[in-house]
Amino acid sequence: MKGIISLLCLLTFSSQAVEVPVTGEGALFFDRGHYWIELAFYNSEGKNVLPHAVEASQFTVQNLAVPDRTFKPSRIELIERDGGGGVVILSSGRLKGVACYRVTFRSNADTEMTIDSICDPFHFVPGEEVCASKSFFRRYIASAFSRSGDIYNLNQFRYEYDLSAEKTFSNLSIQPCFNVSGWEIEPAFEQRRTVYYTADLGKVPVNRRALGVTLSKSSWVKEIRVSLSAEYHHERSILSPGDMDSTVYAQSAKVGFSVRLDNFFDSVNRYCFSVFKGMDLGFGYAWYQSNDEEVWGSSDFESMTPYLAGRVTWTFIYGFQLSYLLESYWPSSLHDRFEEFHSLRFRLLLRDVLQKEPRKPYHPDLELAFDEGRRLPLFEREKKVSIGFTFDLFPW
Repeated sequence: MKGIISLLCLLTFSSQAVEVPVTGEGALFFDRGHYWIELAFYNSEGKNVLPHAVEASQFTVQNLAVPDRTFKPSRIELIERDGGGGVVILSSGRLKGVACYRVTFRSNADTEMTIDSICDPFHFVPGEEVCASKSFFRRYIASAFSRSGDIYNLNQFRYEYDLSAEKTFSNLSIQPCFNVSGWEIEPAFEQRRTVYYTADLGKVPVNRRALGVTLSKSSWVKEIRVSLSAEYHHERSILSPGDMDSTVYAQSAKVGFSVRLDNFFDSVNRYCFSVFKGMDLGFGYAWYQSNDEEVWGSSDFESMTPYLAGRVTWTFIYGFQLSYLLESYWPSSLHDRFEEFHSLRFRLLLRDVLQKEPRKPYHPDLELAFDEGRRLPLFEREKKVSIGFTFDLFPW
């Protein structure tokens, strides 16, 4: 009898020790290509409490821009403070910047709590009243250059030493992304330098300038992000084999389908230690032509090729990042011979770690790059090994 009474007292005490949250607040964070939401819960006395034995299925996340679509976080993590309380971290590959979220938490007692206005702190300040022109600029113009989790080929200036050509040079890439009624429009400008290895001329330095535009539409199918895209690019390449330069013009049009698999890696992503971000697989068709004379506006694409592409980006030990891109083609101009292009990048992410100097927004990253193979539209053999500093041209 005494044992039963003791057990009842223990159960009563335990039930009283578990504090039930009644309110909460949240914040959206971004770092090292990874978005997550942190939630803090409070009891009726306003004390920070940490719910126990919670699961991802108890949370529902809603993007306030598309309120009819909700999703569950892929992983949750409870961080307990020494003095009691703590935060709950929600991770999902569906989280992105330039957005506000609502999180609904259903407790084990079947009571619901809603936490609103979990916003990208740069683009949205809850309750802020701004003039219409400022709101338009921040939402549609500035946001086109903001961080989106993609590290490469997005608004960059790079100054590097090419170990292949034994010269210093700079690359520039500007590729904003505008969202119009669910469609993404990406105009692009790129100025870069590479090295061709030709049978007739040997090693040839090449300066390439490219203009283009991409139109794409993306949607979630369960845990997979699928995208359809169409793009057009025009390039001018100046080849410098010796004293005499030559210019080659080229253009290409592509249609493709791609899947992004970031969400499958949320369960193993651990901020500060290891984050897999930028897992893409794509395939499609491309039409292209090249000439010694300007091809701009010509609709006579001479050749075509199917293509496959895959990319993976891994950030580890907080400041080291490895990215690998593989492209493969079967160009009809080369009698459907299989061609491939490899691009490897290793970065030291210094931008937010080193102390900022006066009047300088942040430090550049140190990057080692290796490119090798043949790719659209000229399919000349490229090989370049370089090291240099890369500025991402978005300071927020």
